[in-house]
Amino acid sequence: MDRDLISERIRGWIEGHKDESTTLASNLVRIPSVNHPPNGNEFAYQLFFANRLRSMGAIVSVYELDSVPGLREHPAFMSGRNYANRPNVHGMFPSKRGGRSLVFSGHADTVYEGVEPWQDGPFNGTIRDGKLFGRGSYDMKGGMAAALEAVRCLNECGIPLNGTVYIESVVDEEHGGANGTLAGRLMGINPDMAIIPEPTNLVPYSGHLGGGIWKAEFSGKSGIGFNGEVLLSALDATVSFAMLLQKFKRRLNEHVEPHALWSHTDRGIDVVVLSILSGDTKRELQEKLPADGKLNFWIEGYPGMTERQIIGMLQEFYESELPNFPILEKCRPQLTPLIRYLSGSEMGAGEQTDRFLDSVKRAGTIALEREPAPPQGAPFACDGFMFNLYSPTPALVLGPSGANAHAADEHMDLDSYTKLIRWYAEIMVDWCGVGGE
Repeated sequence: MDRDLISERIRGWIEGHKDESTTLASNLVRIPSVNHPPNGNEFAYQLFFANRLRSMGAIVSVYELDSVPGLREHPAFMSGRNYANRPNVHGMFPSKRGGRSLVFSGHADTVYEGVEPWQDGPFNGTIRDGKLFGRGSYDMKGGMAAALEAVRCLNECGIPLNGTVYIESVVDEEHGGANGTLAGRLMGINPDMAIIPEPTNLVPYSGHLGGGIWKAEFSGKSGIGFNGEVLLSALDATVSFAMLLQKFKRRLNEHVEPHALWSHTDRGIDVVVLSILSGDTKRELQEKLPADGKLNFWIEGYPGMTERQIIGMLQEFYESELPNFPILEKCRPQLTPLIRYLSGSEMGAGEQTDRFLDSVKRAGTIALEREPAPPQGAPFACDGFMFNLYSPTPALVLGPSGANAHAADEHMDLDSYTKLIRWYAEIMVDWCGVGGE
């Protein structure tokens, strides 16, 4: 088939189906699928997704994670989660023409709606001002809707692919999960390449950061010194540790060589204090020094950095800073990981990865009507490491534009969504081949 004619068919179909495509993304947002570790309520969303795949002619598998052989024994498995009524969904659009294969892999779960007020509500799927609002619209139901629509576009345009395409919707990616993504690999879904439709603002990310969340707990001596008692404020120690973490961020970025995929930015590795609690949080009026303090924090790492390495650097820095934070000599933290360390990763180097990235560039030039940004490193952690480190399938992260991920009034830009559908369709044509070519 003529390549220009194929692209024109794709463009025409997308222009003629904008409203339907937007409705699909809105409908996905309207189905709450919030992750509440150790549980999650992805079930209704996954059934909808499976039915959508069936309506498109896919061979669909819906399976429970506890049925996956070797999952709980795998070294990358994270324990402590309940997977009852939380199935993975896998759809296959087979081809016997021998072309290259591709999987679109995304997570069904979202973070919770939060306590901040929403203008339109977190699960209304409101369409306003060229945007789709709602929890998961940007992270990452919009991207998954784009994958569904791109395959539907090719089907309805009568464009037969030479290679097999898969779309999988996995559970439990948020909050350090990724067991659902690992399950897909152990189920044998390991095609030539993968695309993860996380929100990237239409920038291809060939690598992503790692990161982990830890809890620091402090124990002091409470009371009021009426009789000369020696007291120790756990709150002062907790605040001092928060200040130390900010200094550690500077030290980390001074001593860790920036990875080449992040050379486009001076952002560096981030260290973030997520929460501080101290004393009796149920009482507004406190009459004594708090005896306890808790602080949760996040530290990132480049591909190749390990949890042991990062915590070792933090502990070494802690000891060196005690002259500047003397209370931390008397009141030391107990550190506990709250999630698995999400390893940073990048697509494996080689001819196949180079060919795929060339396909992505060619397809993006058609879809965006300009040359896309070059592949670079994502400023976030994700489940891509389950592909890049634990399967033969390299994973590219590519998704829509938007804002407010994990916050109130999360939204996806609908113009980027339309462009992404076109980009995905063009990638499949270029990578998998068409009509016996």
